[in-house]
Amino acid sequence: MGLKQEQIQKTTKMSKLLFSHPQLILVLERFEIKLGVREKTVEEICLENNISPKVFLMVANLNIDSSYHQDLNFSAPEIKQVVNYLMKSHAYYSAEVFPEIIQNIHLMSEFSQKPEMQLVERFFNDYKHEVDQHFDYENHTVFPYILNLIDANAAGNYSVIDYREHHDDIQEKLDDVKKLLIEHLPQKADNNLRRKILFALFDLDADLQTHSKIENEILIPQVEQFEKQGLN
Repeated sequence: MGLKQEQIQKTTKMSKLLFSHPQLILVLERFEIKLGVREKTVEEICLENNISPKVFLMVANLNIDSSYHQDLNFSAPEIKQVVNYLMKSHAYYSAEVFPEIIQNIHLMSEFSQKPEMQLVERFFNDYKHEVDQHFDYENHTVFPYILNLIDANAAGNYSVIDYREHHDDIQEKLDDVKKLLIEHLPQKADNNLRRKILFALFDLDADLQTHSKIENEILIPQVEQFEKQGLN
């Protein structure tokens, strides 16, 4: 059994945190926190950028330790920060991650005209289509509902329970792509491109799993509480 990851505290120096966990640079970007953090603490950086340290710590700790869990009550502005973070994540996947993976898959397909490579391309396109549908549903249905619930104190006919039921697991399709690249694509295929694609897929997988935990373990329970309390 491995050692439990030490939790990030509000007194942790942000620079020290980023040296130890460089993947958290993406977390800063999604909270619109710019680098140049000097010797300031997590709390100082968050307050300077109008971000709740409590929200930042929850998201950052989940990113470095998938088993992290803490029961917290977030205010309406803090829930809005979580929603904004998730929307920024969607934009990052769509604008940067997916295009780069697709470009490398196309390059590899040109190099290797094998049926297995065609399967890689088809499987990833199917996966991306499902993810795009999921993001579209969140961006145009779920998140506007939550923001309206917070801003207008009106729940309407929708409920976050519908969101929970719609939260399909699309992990299996991404695993199929990785399996093809690791187990079945011929050895003569371009190994540099294969490595780049695999690293990108594993990074995407880890990031999306954390993304889902933020939705399932932070956003949905908090919004359910707001619905039950009627924002009173």
